[in-house]
Amino acid sequence: MNIYYIIYLIFSSFIVACLLPFILLCVFLTGRYKKLVFERLGYYSHKFSPSKKYRVWMHAVSVGEVNVAKSIIEELFDAHENLDIVLSTTTPKGYEVARKIIHPRLQCIYSPIDFIVSVRMAFHRIQPDILVLLETEIWPNWIFTARALEIPIAIINGRISKKTVSGYQKVSSLVSFIVQKIDAFSMISPDDAKRICQIGAIPEKVSISGNAKFDLLNKSFNPQLPIQLRAFLNIHSTDFVFVAGSTRTGEEKMVLSAYQSFLKKYPRALCIIAPRHIERISTITNLLKKLYLNYDLYSHCKLSQSRNAQLILVDTIGDLAGLYSIASAVFCGGSLVPQGGQNVLEPAVWEKPVIYGPYMDDFLWAKEVLESASAGIMVNNESELFETIQSLANNKEKAIQIGQNARSAVLKKAGAAKKHANIILNTLVKAS
Repeated sequence: MNIYYIIYLIFSSFIVACLLPFILLCVFLTGRYKKLVFERLGYYSHKFSPSKKYRVWMHAVSVGEVNVAKSIIEELFDAHENLDIVLSTTTPKGYEVARKIIHPRLQCIYSPIDFIVSVRMAFHRIQPDILVLLETEIWPNWIFTARALEIPIAIINGRISKKTVSGYQKVSSLVSFIVQKIDAFSMISPDDAKRICQIGAIPEKVSISGNAKFDLLNKSFNPQLPIQLRAFLNIHSTDFVFVAGSTRTGEEKMVLSAYQSFLKKYPRALCIIAPRHIERISTITNLLKKLYLNYDLYSHCKLSQSRNAQLILVDTIGDLAGLYSIASAVFCGGSLVPQGGQNVLEPAVWEKPVIYGPYMDDFLWAKEVLESASAGIMVNNESELFETIQSLANNKEKAIQIGQNARSAVLKKAGAAKKHANIILNTLVKAS
């Protein structure tokens, strides 16, 4: 056994032993999060009935990963009738989304923490035939336990950033030891494949299958949605709608400055701002008051099915992707400040011209998809943001063409979910 893994095992056990009494006391006193805490400790009250079918344990951390998992799960069920799936997630929001995936052969649970006792209890209870980890979830105790039980392991829709590689290389002896126990890596891009090999993956086990998020984006397209949204928000077909999505600290001020300049020529223009973290709503409302800008909270718009102001502040979760459908132009946040950017393909699927800043480190793959199709517009500051919005408003034919290029680029990348599903099935068959 690797000495670094032994150290990790002791350290993780010590941390859990120290925190566990306080966690259990909080649960006992408040009565909250009982299911979450007990399942994360590896105790599952319901039974996983014995089955003649193969059992896939698929782990997706939170909402984004669960949504991607959904498209892969659908492909698995279509391809193999003797299969049931246990989908685990880490967060309450992820669990809530997972439970909405209704299928008689699917069960949803909270994932165990990476504490050896909890992990072993979970494996004993679930009894999977394969462990599938979405993106790049490398948990030593999970992987070591699966290998000890001779359960194959696959990483699918795998992606790994330069920053993550740099961090893993600081503990390369442990990471390499764990990664080499994984049977299959189904990565998003050649860069991801190269990076996973840098931290110890055996090249022969690595394949490139594309990003299943493209399949998810295509399935989210509902041509009736923009009609419904425009109706209750009282937006005319000729109105220019600027949507700034997933904005971070410092970006709202730039967006609002550009919008105020834009209003001088287009006084009917509507602006919709959706911060990345809704906890910042009060900070943004204070900024709006200082700028003497009237606004509606989107939660109020939904309740009243109406709109009073030209500026809407989105204070709800899960609505941004749909609001992109009514945009004339979209700015994706986290990119004018060094926060890694956001997924520029979410608005692209709606045939929208997409604007972003220079800081797109976490979504370079998505940026490259758009730019290769002449469908992405990068700006460096609020002045360029204003000029770009005005240019798109002045030249509607150009804006439409960019939007069409964007959607076409997304459609061409579909089909990855099926490839990832095939990797899972092939890995399962080889181990049988």
